[in-house]
Amino acid sequence: MCAVRKIAAMHTGDEGDIMSNDKCRVELPLPLQEALQSCRTLPSVPVVVLEVLDLCQDDDIGIGKVAKTIARDPALTAKVLKVANSPWYGVRSQVKTLDRAVTLLGINSTLSLALSFSLVRGLRRSRGSRFNHKAYWRRSVVAATATRAVGALIKTASRDELFLAGLLQDIGMLALSEAMPRLYGPLVASASGDHSLLVELERKEAGADHAAVGAWLLSRWNFPENLQAALAGSHDAGGEDEFEMLARSVSVGSRIAEIWTNPNTAGATVCSQIAAQAILGISPDRFEKLLAEIALDLPDVTQNLDIDIGGATVINNLFDEAREALVELNLQAQQQTRLIQIQAQRDELTSLFNRSYLNEFLAQEFELCRQTSQSLTVIFLDIDNFKLINDTYGHQGGDSVLISVARVLQSATRNFDTLVRYGGDEFVVLLPNTSEQVARMVSERICAAVAARPHKVADDAAIKVTVSVGCAHYSARHHFDSSTDLLEAADRCLYAAKSSGRNRVVTCESLARQPA
Repeated sequence: MCAVRKIAAMHTGDEGDIMSNDKCRVELPLPLQEALQSCRTLPSVPVVVLEVLDLCQDDDIGIGKVAKTIARDPALTAKVLKVANSPWYGVRSQVKTLDRAVTLLGINSTLSLALSFSLVRGLRRSRGSRFNHKAYWRRSVVAATATRAVGALIKTASRDELFLAGLLQDIGMLALSEAMPRLYGPLVASASGDHSLLVELERKEAGADHAAVGAWLLSRWNFPENLQAALAGSHDAGGEDEFEMLARSVSVGSRIAEIWTNPNTAGATVCSQIAAQAILGISPDRFEKLLAEIALDLPDVTQNLDIDIGGATVINNLFDEAREALVELNLQAQQQTRLIQIQAQRDELTSLFNRSYLNEFLAQEFELCRQTSQSLTVIFLDIDNFKLINDTYGHQGGDSVLISVARVLQSATRNFDTLVRYGGDEFVVLLPNTSEQVARMVSERICAAVAARPHKVADDAAIKVTVSVGCAHYSARHHFDSSTDLLEAADRCLYAAKSSGRNRVVTCESLARQPA
């Protein structure tokens, strides 16, 4: 069963697997319901819409029957012929008869076009006090075009069904403008084109937003339940069942419409891109392509429905602004990603590199030195009697000592040396392309600098701290098979330094001279 005919079947209750009434029923606050029910100028369904819906119920529907019904409406006939002759379909000879137009467009697309055009034509006659109908229809047609493109991307429903859902999404605004003319016009004006802000104001002042009112209105008109549900959930789409996907498409399409209707184009672009990814998982790259497709479709769609949104030049200029905003957003995302990566490589307490970074960097640096015949020194050190410091002054005092020792390492080494908090009270320093003698001097300078500096453990207390240092040097004279072997050699030297009295430096060379 085609999409529009399925809609009609749902309209009459013939479809067996449709959503139950409870899924799309909307409960409005009683005062708002009374205001809507007592409003004599509330929008009503155009007769031609009901005729088209009735036509869809016929299982034996054919091209001739569709053409005959549409022919009773001269304006609708002209519209169908105009669309059939548009560049979109690329016909070589002019389409002059309805039968051929319906054949070219297809029954489903013809009925959808008839529904959309008739709704726009009929409902545009409403005139609420201080309500900008031109702005309303401009946004509706952009939202419909965007919803159709979004839904086609995720393959959630037919293009015709998506377009209708997007077109009807804001229809509750027409009802509110008639039922609450003194309140609603100024309310829309105060939102200054920001649709999200308008929703907040509606919920605060009326007790429900226009999406809920629109679903209530479609229910009174006996419109299909999937359209009712799409409207009801369009501002809070987030469910997981199959009926939510149309609402999600409408929700994202509505946000994209802001790009062409909200004065803050850049801000609207950022918000809609974030929503598209959060609600439907549309990637930033695919989102930009989606906007390009919408901008390409808008001139034809607006012309077909006689809705003026400024012409192709305005549409493309706003698209260019949106694209610039996406470029800026992408740069910010890259910077944020880089910042997160840097933070992930740093020790939170001391701001030195962490062990995870060392594991990756040391292997790369060792391989580079091996290929270029350069040297690499690993200094491994830890704080003497650190457990006693923790037991005496508490973990806060111990953390203060760790931070203080890290600062000494920074002052006692060169800018291009790599400083790492290995874990606990252990630190590693990498010295690239450094001679064995200089590496020994740097190790002894670190040991002496830590011992010479008072280390605060509280606001009014400082203690003396020493470190034991192990130093392993890779060069043409001192070969190691891997970076792991080099690090383990420095660790053995550190152990020897602690075993031989602490507060000293032991190198691989001096360790080799010691008796077993």
